[in-house]
Amino acid sequence: MAEIKTGIFAKNVQKRLSRAQEKVLQKLGKADETKDEQFEQVVINFKRQESEGARLQREMKAYMSAIKGMQQASINLTQSLHEVYEPDWHGKDDIVTIGKDCDALWEDFHNKLVDSTLLNLDGYLQQFPDLKVRVAKRSRKLIDYDSARHQLESLHAAGMKNDRKVLKAEDELKKAQKVFDELNVGLQDELPTLWDCRVGFYISTFRSVTSLEAKFHREISLVCRELYEVMTKLGEQHSDKIFTIQGAPSDSGPLRLARTPSPPEDETPPESPDASSNHMLRPVSPGPPRPKSPIQRGKKTEVQNKEDSSG
Repeated sequence: MAEIKTGIFAKNVQKRLSRAQEKVLQKLGKADETKDEQFEQVVINFKRQESEGARLQREMKAYMSAIKGMQQASINLTQSLHEVYEPDWHGKDDIVTIGKDCDALWEDFHNKLVDSTLLNLDGYLQQFPDLKVRVAKRSRKLIDYDSARHQLESLHAAGMKNDRKVLKAEDELKKAQKVFDELNVGLQDELPTLWDCRVGFYISTFRSVTSLEAKFHREISLVCRELYEVMTKLGEQHSDKIFTIQGAPSDSGPLRLARTPSPPEDETPPESPDASSNHMLRPVSPGPPRPKSPIQRGKKTEVQNKEDSSG
């Protein structure tokens, strides 16, 4: 068993030495290198796609972390209100329910984002490690092929034709080419397919994020309105205890909550600005003329006096 392991180790060391020698000869220009510029561009796209996917995963996790932080901040804020809320105040039980509803909405928002985006993103990125290993292996096998080819060429250049060394070199070349071709054919198909699928993945991911966030804001705005109404009635209950901040604008009306539009069901793209007169920019009307300074008025008077004298 030990002898087998030693033999395998020695064989791997020999391969590394042979590849290192071949790469040195190629860099020095003493041996030609087999190149595939089209595949090299595919590999560049693959590395870019992997980097972009990793960035998206990192930012998505930060986004999820921020949501959990907002959930906790919302819980803390509501708890502080519970602590100061006295039993005889209007809506004592309502604010407890409102706090629970708010927490549930944050939790549901986070969980649905994890299920619909983060898990899909993890699955998307799991494709890259295996392909990355195979791309590196293809590169090594291409060096082995070039090395075997150069070995056979050097034997032919030395005038050997039917020698055992030549036959062995031919056999090594065939094996190297077969291994390389098997790797190459698979990657030539899989890498471009993976590159093309990125568009649909990005569309699916961000449509899911925007749809869930829009739904969350619609629902939590209703909870905020409930809390506002409780505070309004509490203010009516204690109208003689109004607190005002000097210089601050007064609350002149009911709470106006921005309505978050739901994701459009119609996939028809919006009209361009040129397609509708409602989108035309209107020229800004000029304001009143700016008064001239005394210096400007003085200069104008001098010019008029000169014109009058010359006339």
